[in-house]
Amino acid sequence: MTGSAAWVVEGRSRLLTYVRRRIREPEQAEDIVQEAIMRVIEQEGKQVIEQPLAYAFRVADSVIHGRARRPAPDTGPVDVDLACALPLADEVLDYRQRFGRFQTALAALPPQRRAVFVERHLEGKSRSQIAEEMNISVEAVKKHLVRAMIDLAGCIDDLPIRLGGIVAHD
Repeated sequence: MTGSAAWVVEGRSRLLTYVRRRIREPEQAEDIVQEAIMRVIEQEGKQVIEQPLAYAFRVADSVIHGRARRPAPDTGPVDVDLACALPLADEVLDYRQRFGRFQTALAALPPQRRAVFVERHLEGKSRSQIAEEMNISVEAVKKHLVRAMIDLAGCIDDLPIRLGGIVAHD
């Protein structure tokens, strides 16, 4: 393993942690570390560097400061004729996948619990209407709704679940 490769393997994670702490956009840390490593390796080809990892930290600072001095990209006003109100393709795909998981979980509920849930949340009926139609008590309807919400809780990943006006997150 060459000298360059050895210090990169040894210190890359430390350098990445250092960079993440020094910038506002942590998603740019990988790019900054890559650029710093590339500059150090290029410089090692021109001269001997006694402590390449320490030098990499200095180069990373230089890259961070250089990026901060760059002018912000021009994000002029958006042409309203080009704007589209439709969701992006990945949003549609995500929705369809979550909806599929919800349908599968709903189908797995016991029949009466599923019927109570559908009547209440999809058809908008009151608890007393459901109790009367199904010939069960309002308390039984409440119990079915709570258990249905518990059973369905994990099927839609990042969406909040509404429990009688209270929003519960996974």
